[in-house]
Amino acid sequence: MNPPFSAYVDESMLLARGVYLMAAVLVAPYQADRHRADLRALLLHRQLRLHWHDENDKRRAQLIEAVAEWRPTGILVVGTGLDPRRQERARRKCMECLLWELGDHYVADVFFERRDVGLDQRDHELVVKLKGRHAVPPRLRLSWCDPLTEPLLWLPDIIAGARCLAERGDHTFWSQIEAGLLVRRVNTR
Repeated sequence: MNPPFSAYVDESMLLARGVYLMAAVLVAPYQADRHRADLRALLLHRQLRLHWHDENDKRRAQLIEAVAEWRPTGILVVGTGLDPRRQERARRKCMECLLWELGDHYVADVFFERRDVGLDQRDHELVVKLKGRHAVPPRLRLSWCDPLTEPLLWLPDIIAGARCLAERGDHTFWSQIEAGLLVRRVNTR
């Protein structure tokens, strides 16, 4: 049997449309180092990390083309009804759904892009509550990482960015990568 996957997670928001999106990309251990190297090779001169929001459409097309070659698998949770003043509530709702879904996949480790100490602590507290309610499999190990040191966190950023454009009606990038990605919708109110 293959070793379990690791899931790399990032989020994106469309405040004007009331959408909070959380994306998890599954990476097999034997693919991890190769994907890291391939992602680093996509960096431009003096660029420290790939970040969808900072790229123009030409670069986004390059990134999607590279990612599409890997046929990514994963889960996207699209939270609707986002109140911009209650972003953490939307995050909690999306995270709960995502972790539940990851429990149905062969995942051992989940790596979230870190935010700041206080916000990451809120995530930890949520996970403790979810595990106490048996809403998250106890086998899942969760960590929060810096995207400057973990290039695999760039994958869910790229995928979440493409899905955000699709939520606006532009499926150009999303259509190239959607085949292996499960999309779940939740109400975040």
